[in-house]
Amino acid sequence: MSDIITPELVTLDAPLGTDKQSVIRALAERVVAQGRARSAQELFDDAWAREQKDETGLPGGIGIPHARSASVTEPTLAFARLTPGVDFGAPDGPADIVFLIAAPEGADEAHLSVLSQLARSLMNNDFMAGLRSAQTPAEAVKIITDAVTPAAAPAAAPATAAPAATRAEARTATKTKKIVAVTACATGIAHTFMAADALTAAGAETEGVELIVEPQGSSGYKALPQSVIDDADAVIFAVDVDVREPQRFAGKPVVRAGVKRGIEQPKQLIAEALAASENPNAARVQGGAAAASASEAPVAQQSVGRRIQRWLLTGVSYMIPFVAGGGLLIALGFLLGGYEVTKNAANV
Repeated sequence: MSDIITPELVTLDAPLGTDKQSVIRALAERVVAQGRARSAQELFDDAWAREQKDETGLPGGIGIPHARSASVTEPTLAFARLTPGVDFGAPDGPADIVFLIAAPEGADEAHLSVLSQLARSLMNNDFMAGLRSAQTPAEAVKIITDAVTPAAAPAAAPATAAPAATRAEARTATKTKKIVAVTACATGIAHTFMAADALTAAGAETEGVELIVEPQGSSGYKALPQSVIDDADAVIFAVDVDVREPQRFAGKPVVRAGVKRGIEQPKQLIAEALAASENPNAARVQGGAAAASASEAPVAQQSVGRRIQRWLLTGVSYMIPFVAGGGLLIALGFLLGGYEVTKNAANV
């Protein structure tokens, strides 16, 4: 796998413009200048279209404009440390740490996992402090590369599931509430995993709560064991697209929100889930034929436009494997038939 970021893709304390549009365009031009995309305008248009759907500013001075683009030839990170910061729509003020995440339309699972790991690292205080204190582009690249390079995980001892009655008795004795959550966004690269980490961290800080998250990213997802779901007191769906296999959660009290709220307000979502677990009238995940709409909020809480947007984003999410497959078939066509394959086909 080629380097996802190089010193030439790093900008430290240099002005890139006074608004996020200018910053995104400047970073797109940097990606093209390094031969990682064919058109700065096309990459900008795709990133800006994503920005228009939902602003990518996050608490803590972070901006993460990102896109899948046919213009991108290899997965790339362009990083800028801005002085002064630029408003990316975060609730707490301008962003001084900005990453443009550029992924090809047909990026493979390994590359998408690296990009997702970068998004998760943005929730790490030490990682952010390192970027803010980096003296050179090479130092920033090392910090980023170390963060996105998978470390070998120690082998875990096989877990043995306790009987349901035993689990329930233990939870009652310790007064622990068990919550499961699903996070998902349209691109499945950044917000999906940042929301998962934010909810996990907030769950660890909340006394009497055990929270487990299933991030449904574009590089795939590992479904929670059904025994874990069955034992849950409530469910959080922090998603911008439909939850996959929602029937697994049928009958559980549910709190539904957009994926950005999972990043920005994880403790509030957990509090709402705890309240729902005690409320016999709380909304519940539907089962059977209605499970296909499990991630849809009640009509009174979600506008027609918002529902249409969610349906479209869900369609985009499910089309990603077909786009990747189509790109591979086209590449094979050029490999086997040569660059002028279309002319050869016309003469047959």
